[in-house]
Amino acid sequence: MSLLNKNLENGAGPRSLRKTKSTKDVADFSKVGGLNNHLKTLREVIIFPLLHGNVFSHFRIKAPRGVLFYGPPGTGKTLVAGALAAEINREGIGKVSFFQRKGADILDKWVGESEKNLRNLFDKATKNRPAIIFFDELDGLAPIRSEKNDHIHSSVVATLLALMDGLDNKPGVIVIGATNRIEAIDPALRRPGRFDKELYFPLPGVEARKEIIQVHTNMWKNKPSPKFVVQLSELTAGFCGSDIQALCSEAVLCCMRRLYPRIESKGFKVKIEADTLKVCILSSFLIGD
Repeated sequence: MSLLNKNLENGAGPRSLRKTKSTKDVADFSKVGGLNNHLKTLREVIIFPLLHGNVFSHFRIKAPRGVLFYGPPGTGKTLVAGALAAEINREGIGKVSFFQRKGADILDKWVGESEKNLRNLFDKATKNRPAIIFFDELDGLAPIRSEKNDHIHSSVVATLLALMDGLDNKPGVIVIGATNRIEAIDPALRRPGRFDKELYFPLPGVEARKEIIQVHTNMWKNKPSPKFVVQLSELTAGFCGSDIQALCSEAVLCCMRRLYPRIESKGFKVKIEADTLKVCILSSFLIGD
């Protein structure tokens, strides 16, 4: 029997915490475009063990405890981490506590406080299982231990290693790290038993950009035509997911400025009818019709 089924039988559920992000505020996998292989891998290494924990216990094997995301900025690492928690909730497994932290949230100027913050975080996640701990910009929290780094960083890395090793006896807690500089992370974290899986997030290709555009424009009443989406995906070579999102936002603003030239004037109070706005493409530029 999986941990989640035991929790449901005992009537136990995760308690809400002030710094726990509500999964209602994040997208699930259906709102992630261009990363189908990554989502499939996460299902296999994280969601399947939660759904079918009896299989792992039967064969006496340990389910993965950590996944490391790396790649250029804006390629969807943070988005996928948040979507994972929402997807698990959508599967009907039970409410998942999601803890997102950056290095600045953990590190403290007082000696010993950084390590204490880490231990408190893991304790909260353990008490609120199933839980996901997401470390954004992991390279700032756990850099390579060397003579160049101060004693504080070395102590934080050693504490993080010990806490991740302790998860073997605490099923239901998953650690995800994200970084743009994987070469800067201490090698001890990148072995099986800690971050078992490493997923590379590249800049999206043409088909991936097409999927991302469709995700961002799917809720528009005047949806772009398939031809528009294909043209735009070809024109945005080198764009990451965040760039495409910003482009869609800018296109809508261009529509507003084109139809309502006085919108930036002081005292402009005309109500804008959103249904009248339509984004199109002309001469390789987005304009408003």
